[in-house]
Amino acid sequence: NCFEKDVKKSFILILLAVAFWYMAYNAVSSKFSVYAGTVLDTGFTMPLMIANAAAIVSYAPIGILSSKYGRKSMVIVGVLILFAAFLLGSFVRAGSAILIWVVMALAGIGWATISVNSYPMVVEMSKSGDIGKYTGIYYTAAMAAQVLTPVLSGIVMDVLNMTALFPYCVVFCILALISMIFVKHGDSKPIPKEKLEVFEEMD
Repeated sequence: NCFEKDVKKSFILILLAVAFWYMAYNAVSSKFSVYAGTVLDTGFTMPLMIANAAAIVSYAPIGILSSKYGRKSMVIVGVLILFAAFLLGSFVRAGSAILIWVVMALAGIGWATISVNSYPMVVEMSKSGDIGKYTGIYYTAAMAAQVLTPVLSGIVMDVLNMTALFPYCVVFCILALISMIFVKHGDSKPIPKEKLEVFEEMD
């Protein structure tokens, strides 16, 4: 029930996490074309394609792992992968084309791990009659972050340095991780072993 105090707290925390990881990921996706040319002295098309391909390949295995280990655990794993990718990206400079491919592949896998599991957690918290309402709130948080982060990351890169892009993303990954750790509701509910045995006997 989304009107219970503890569930509402989890809902607010996951909305914050959603905003934070969109702030991180979309900063890279929106600024990478400029970053690749100025900092890495390379093209931007291939790294972005690698990120998308890695995400697509990951979706099915992530779904299987999520049903086994739970959504919250997998979201945390996804944020950690994203954090690791952006931390590594902070040290990549011109002449390291293959390394930036690794960074973007990791980012794609981390993003897929998060996106497969985060929205179902919101649905799990919602009453059946309120799914539309809370879906709207979820996407409002996501879209607001996507609108804000290109502007904010651009300001940070102008004020500090172009190389501040990946450290900017690292900060928001840390904030997303902290928020997610305290989410207590919305996880998947695996079928207990004894029920699986009953189903097997029925077959």
